[in-house]
Amino acid sequence: MRTPVFIGAVVLGLTAAVPAQAATAWRTVTPPPLKPSNALLDVSATGPSDAWAVGYQDDVYGRVSPHPYALLRWDGRTWSQRQLPENSLTMSSISAASPDNVWTGGTDNTQSAYAAHWNGSAWQAFRPFGILGGQIVSDVEARGGNALLAGGDSHALLAEWNGTDFTEITVPGTDTWYGGLNAVTRATDGSAFAVGSWNVDDAGYPEPLVLQRTDGSWKVAALPKIPTARLLDVWARSATDAWAVGSTDYDGVPKPLLMHWDGSTWQRVTTALTTGTLSSVAGDATGTVWVGAYDYPKSLFLRYRAGKWTTVQGPPSPYLSAIANIPGTSSFWAVGQDSDTAGSIFSVIERKD
Repeated sequence: MRTPVFIGAVVLGLTAAVPAQAATAWRTVTPPPLKPSNALLDVSATGPSDAWAVGYQDDVYGRVSPHPYALLRWDGRTWSQRQLPENSLTMSSISAASPDNVWTGGTDNTQSAYAAHWNGSAWQAFRPFGILGGQIVSDVEARGGNALLAGGDSHALLAEWNGTDFTEITVPGTDTWYGGLNAVTRATDGSAFAVGSWNVDDAGYPEPLVLQRTDGSWKVAALPKIPTARLLDVWARSATDAWAVGSTDYDGVPKPLLMHWDGSTWQRVTTALTTGTLSSVAGDATGTVWVGAYDYPKSLFLRYRAGKWTTVQGPPSPYLSAIANIPGTSSFWAVGQDSDTAGSIFSVIERKD
């Protein structure tokens, strides 16, 4: 059946979510041994035999780990740990444009923004904003042009690689209210989108924030007013087709937040889910989109194909922080975390072929 979705005066025709076929099944892939507690936060692939993931490990209350990050690489057969030039790092993001062009981002032990570049043989470290402290690098995008960093320092923060260093991007209006960015993406046509949240009018609750570059310059996008909400991830096929996901009421009983950009407006889209968080999103060249959803204590996926959304059951309980398409294929990686009966957190890797 077709379900109308009302956004103000706008009506979107969407197919209600229905059970998907077994061919859409996701499977778990064993990660390499990591020190407890551990979790994976981001994943990126350049092809079937090359992918990267980052996260944390050795997270023990009351103790500072000498090696708190996890950096993994897939070689087509197994995942294995790799090393960065420094150890005392907290890594949150990774993006691979090619096997010899990979960027990762996070913070160092002084809470200064940190980035590192892989050129195919070695990593080179950078402090994008100097040794200042207070900046958070939430995400990095290496594909389709110069690398982009997204994060915050009490306000939304964007920076772009200029060939020798990162230059902060000034976006009019972003310094008006307290906020930050959680994710950034670039489409194959060069358009780019970054999402997060900010406290408009100094309100005691956040609203979704989208920055976008679809016509040559970055600007703050006009959005429907959605209080107590945040956007966690974004994926764009082009300057006229982008999806952003997150949650509303996330400090209580979270409810899914799904938004779509059609080239002229951002519109909120309903799903069959009434509670939970949409944590991650990615698509392939055909326009098929996968969304990771978590509604405690269960995990599932939403899949968009040919104008229809379907729900897909994945492994039962992990929270998926990131999904990435394997270029040139319709396959995907997903990473995140789960916990055992004792409450210990451990990394999860999933694959959809």
